[in-house]
Amino acid sequence: MEINFKGPVMPVDPYSQMAFVEILNILLTAGHIVDVNRFLINRNANPLFGSLSGYFRWSFSDNHFTLWQRVEYNSPLCFSRRIFSIHFGMLASRDRKRDNTVMN
Repeated sequence: MEINFKGPVMPVDPYSQMAFVEILNILLTAGHIVDVNRFLINRNANPLFGSLSGYFRWSFSDNHFTLWQRVEYNSPLCFSRRIFSIHFGMLASRDRKRDNTVMN
């Protein structure tokens, strides 16, 4: 999978970068698109560094998963540039490849 970053992750506090790595790990290890949402919900309240949604806002819209960073923890405001946007097809194509190897 290729991820094109549109903006940097700002170090708003010591845990914001760790939260970003958690989101990247979810994207890279998810078996399919539905898993991304399920894993994000499950990891959202990690007591190690707070909720992922406290640091970032994400969207599943227009066939894209898009990520923005909040200006501070639990702020309703986000930095103007999105960090990245991934088309669902990138995750779906991984599914088709995995399904083909299982069926063969």
